[in-house]
Amino acid sequence: MTHTHHLNNKHRKFQISMKRILIFIFTAGFLTSCSWGTPTRTQIKISPSCAEVRLDSAFDFHQQAKDFHRSFYKTRKESELFFAWYSAEDSLFMANSIRRCYDKKNKHFNAVKNLYRKNNTLKRLIVQNMRQDSQSKLSELYLEDYREIFVRDIQ
Repeated sequence: MTHTHHLNNKHRKFQISMKRILIFIFTAGFLTSCSWGTPTRTQIKISPSCAEVRLDSAFDFHQQAKDFHRSFYKTRKESELFFAWYSAEDSLFMANSIRRCYDKKNKHFNAVKNLYRKNNTLKRLIVQNMRQDSQSKLSELYLEDYREIFVRDIQ
């Protein structure tokens, strides 16, 4: 009986040591599998900052508004004034969106202030050139007389 008892002890020790070895192998395998297949870290390319991109876009919209306003003086199409107005509004929207950027600086706030001033001046000029209700009623009364003088204005 001692011989079988001795074999049982050896068998238990063997089982315990096998469990430890298996736990060690599985743990090592798991830890290496977590890092296997993941690319090595490379330096992330930083795109232009949020505030800079939005500020550039706001200035581009302002430039479009000025171009439409300038085009109105050449063509006398009132639709150019509406396009100018909406471009100025888009410029102000983009300027306002800089507040949500994580990388805003004092220079961005100063540029936004400048852009506000420029857009408000431009919008005043646009409104001055838009027809008022009374002007459009008056021009409808004398449409035939004005047709020869303002060919491009009346469409």
